[in-house]
Amino acid sequence: MTWRVITGDTRAVLPTLADESVNCIVTSPPFWRLRDYGHPGQIGQEATPAEYITAIVGVFREARRVLRRDGMCFVELGDTYSSGG
Repeated sequence: MTWRVITGDTRAVLPTLADESVNCIVTSPPFWRLRDYGHPGQIGQEATPAEYITAIVGVFREARRVLRRDGMCFVELGDTYSSGG
């Protein structure tokens, strides 16, 4: 069995992969408006939550295309919360 770790902007990397060619996806997409990584057009800096969701949905449509039918996708996606105290 061969393991390969692929890193990069998913919007650039996923289109280079063949349909149903990935066994496992592990990702932690940028949270909306939490951190600015200084890259133009980065996910997470959209003006509205709706625009952020549209961007994330676009990524995961492509992820679904490359994921094998018996593959797995692990996503760590959260938000911040302040209890005020």
